[in-house]
Amino acid sequence: MTRRPRVLVVDDEPDYLRIAAAVAAKAGCEVATAAAALPGIELAAKAPPALILLDVGLPDVSGFEAARRLRKLPGLARTPIIFFTVRSELDMVSEGLKLGAAGYVLKPFDPAELLRRIKAAVTTA
Repeated sequence: MTRRPRVLVVDDEPDYLRIAAAVAAKAGCEVATAAAALPGIELAAKAPPALILLDVGLPDVSGFEAARRLRKLPGLARTPIIFFTVRSELDMVSEGLKLGAAGYVLKPFDPAELLRRIKAAVTTA
């Protein structure tokens, strides 16, 4: 039996967390969730995911700082990260891309578009 790719969704907004998790599940992925960066980092360290969906504006540390920390963990240096944010400033997009982001999704996001991005990321991971 083929193992399903694991996706970690980190977002402090319950509605976005729920929707993103549902979309990842629809993509055929096993899903883990966290409502803040530090618990998300812990989950990723214990069971490295094939893809991380990471909100930029989190209550404990920023998604960008979380990405920096994730990149230092064994097995996560090249894990695709798709950032979520409600902000669209070019400097934020640029910072995410410098961290090796596989994508950048603005909230509110289109579930169909997120589904396409998840499928593309886990297929190439």
